[in-house]
Amino acid sequence: MKKVMLLLSVLAFAITLSGQGKGKGRGKGKQAEDSGQAGTVSISAVFNDSDRYVIQQWAQAVPPSNLPPGLAKRGTLPPGLQKQLQKNGSLPPGLQKRISPFPADLTRRLGPLPAGCGCDRVFLDGKALLIARATSAILDVISLF
Repeated sequence: MKKVMLLLSVLAFAITLSGQGKGKGRGKGKQAEDSGQAGTVSISAVFNDSDRYVIQQWAQAVPPSNLPPGLAKRGTLPPGLQKQLQKNGSLPPGLQKRISPFPADLTRRLGPLPAGCGCDRVFLDGKALLIARATSAILDVISLF
């Protein structure tokens, strides 16, 4: 009986020790990850079906010479960067200066963006992207060509 009590005491002591120290650096990595997620876009911003149709029809109707720079220079990205242009991906820092905003006439035809989403509609490499301004996260993608 004494051996069982001693074993339970040692086990309880070991469990108590393993729980200590979480406030002194061991648990900070998880807390930092959790706090980083709070800053992400909480509103689900995507291109709806009617917006997809309008964007695709617009891109087909515009002569190639009148396309915005983000569409006119399609297919110029290396394969590694092209793979990053996908939904739930992130816009690489070097490509942020190569995006071009939607023209005003196209923007007028589309529905409004969700209030407070903090996102922009842009063209890059033959794709229409919906990106979050703060994080450069790609919320949605439409391949146009």
